[in-house]
Amino acid sequence: MTGAIFAGEQSQWKDPRWKNGNWDLDMFKNAAGEVDWDAVIDAEVVHRKMLEDNPAVYDEDGLFDTSIVPWHVWMRRFHLPEAEKANGRAAMVGYAFAYLIDAAGGAGLVDLHNSFLGKTAIFATILFVTLVRSLKDIDNLKDLAAEATFYDKQWNASWEGVDRPSESQK
Repeated sequence: MTGAIFAGEQSQWKDPRWKNGNWDLDMFKNAAGEVDWDAVIDAEVVHRKMLEDNPAVYDEDGLFDTSIVPWHVWMRRFHLPEAEKANGRAAMVGYAFAYLIDAAGGAGLVDLHNSFLGKTAIFATILFVTLVRSLKDIDNLKDLAAEATFYDKQWNASWEGVDRPSESQK
């Protein structure tokens, strides 16, 4: 249904669940007769993405208000999983840094926050937790590092077996 729009095969957006500028919530009911809010969110995400990419396919005013989706659905869907992981990871990395600095320097936890080493460790913890959200991110960072040095490797390889003017003039 939406794949045809993304492929450019349709010139107008159509979804049978979209009626009179709003989602027909009756069409999102599950087997128990309750609205499947995750399906509503998924449909709205696709709808908004399509409008962003190609606003010309849409002629109707949208009246859908995301505030009709219960707050606990938004929390469960978007905030809790990542927040739980990030907070837990930050706490464990921070504890490990605090322990190592305390063991190395003999400073207490309060003193660590006033020292340069402690502030550096807090910054490193925040940076690590921000950059590495999952183990897959480590592989992504390795790929970025390899890509960043690829040009230098090519440049150096092009000079193999050739006297560089800068080196021969010394």
